[in-house]
Amino acid sequence: MKIASVHADVYSCPFEGVAVTQGVGNMVKRDLVLIRVTAEDGTVGYGESHMGLNPTAIAEVVNHSMAPQVVGQDVFDEAGIWERVYRHQIVTHGLGAGSTIAFSGIDIALWDLRGKLLEQPVYRLLGGRNKSIRAYAGGMGLGWQDKESLAAEVQKYVDAGYTAIKLRVGQGVDIDAERVSHVREAVGNGVDIALDAATRYRLEDMGQVLQYAEANRVLWLEEPITPDDVQGYAEIRRSTWVPIAAGENHYTRQAFRDLFSARAITICQADCTKAGGLSETKKIADMAAAWHLRVAPHLSQSIISTAANVHLLCALPNAMIYEADISRINPWRDDLARNPLRVVDGYIQPNEEPGLGLDIDESILEQYPAIPGPSYVPARP
Repeated sequence: MKIASVHADVYSCPFEGVAVTQGVGNMVKRDLVLIRVTAEDGTVGYGESHMGLNPTAIAEVVNHSMAPQVVGQDVFDEAGIWERVYRHQIVTHGLGAGSTIAFSGIDIALWDLRGKLLEQPVYRLLGGRNKSIRAYAGGMGLGWQDKESLAAEVQKYVDAGYTAIKLRVGQGVDIDAERVSHVREAVGNGVDIALDAATRYRLEDMGQVLQYAEANRVLWLEEPITPDDVQGYAEIRRSTWVPIAAGENHYTRQAFRDLFSARAITICQADCTKAGGLSETKKIADMAAAWHLRVAPHLSQSIISTAANVHLLCALPNAMIYEADISRINPWRDDLARNPLRVVDGYIQPNEEPGLGLDIDESILEQYPAIPGPSYVPARP
């Protein structure tokens, strides 16, 4: 079966004001880079590329650089398609991370398409089985706010059945420590608390950061510093028992090889909408297993990446936990599929239908025209 067409479209949901403030800025809109890959028999596979803070540019790369490399290829030639794109667009003469992000959505759509053609769910094609995956309240929520309202918001998710949550830190060591300590006292020791610094700390901050992280027995410290400082990550990991998590800003197995060989992280957070699709993220996760590391994938924007992550976790022996988006408004999570996956009592599992198992409702999309530019604007500490 040949690939007849590949196309990306962008949809944007603007917010009235700011949805959440965190290390990467004030979130003012939510973008979706939707990929459609159509086989010659008319079957459509759906994928998602991360918006990369420039969604219309990512779509341009898909439509004008990636599609010509993929159209006409065998739908089932996973390794051949990946190598063709990697050699022509990613490893040399392309846009590097931008090309990897763009191709990620195509790869996810191809897995959805293969499952539909074979009438099998993706988790089975990946060698897994349907199972419930523990979820934590993360995504675009629990940001920079006063400690009392933050604790109240956390309690809402605990009451809904979550046994793990993620707090956004990186505003400043003292205020971060105060917030985390307040939430820990409020929820007690029965709830796991992960921290996401969004790369906003410096190495000289880490003594104080690790002091409050250890005192509050956190589940992990995520991206404390910029992703290019592999040796810095290794120094941090050696200096604490707190698990160090990273990976959402690393691309392809080669970058993760460097992270793993440097013993720089404890938890791998590769994002299938950024790191190279399901094909590459599965390879990264398997490589992580060889280093005795667990995998907690980073979440992207829509129900498509949700399904992709859940199917992936069902196929990993080193699966750790799923990141649930808890943002107040997200039509790509709530309305894009007629049969969305839901977190129930702190767990999530894939649908049984073929492919990613989603019944996509394209009728909602016309009300969300593309808005170029980043979804975050700078926020002052």
